[in-house]
Amino acid sequence: FNAFLIDLEYNNIAYYIYFVATGNVKIITHAGHFISIKSNRKLIKVNSTPNTELIKLTSAKHFSGEHSYEKYCTDLATAGVFKWIVELNQKTRQ
Repeated sequence: FNAFLIDLEYNNIAYYIYFVATGNVKIITHAGHFISIKSNRKLIKVNSTPNTELIKLTSAKHFSGEHSYEKYCTDLATAGVFKWIVELNQKTRQ
């Protein structure tokens, strides 16, 4: 994942938005241009009620290597997460 972030920074990417339900990604450059990447993955239903405890548990399991990326996305959808934003300059995810 760190190599992915380094490549994005090298290519002047400011941030990206990942949409959990579709798997689509919107990438925004520092110049304000954007690139949309469409996923071939099937849709995942996102719960309308957020569950912060499940979000924390799911994230811990994914970042420890216990869960795959697909399992991570499915569990986040169950926890009510419909998108996340990775801000490369500040190294944050919202």
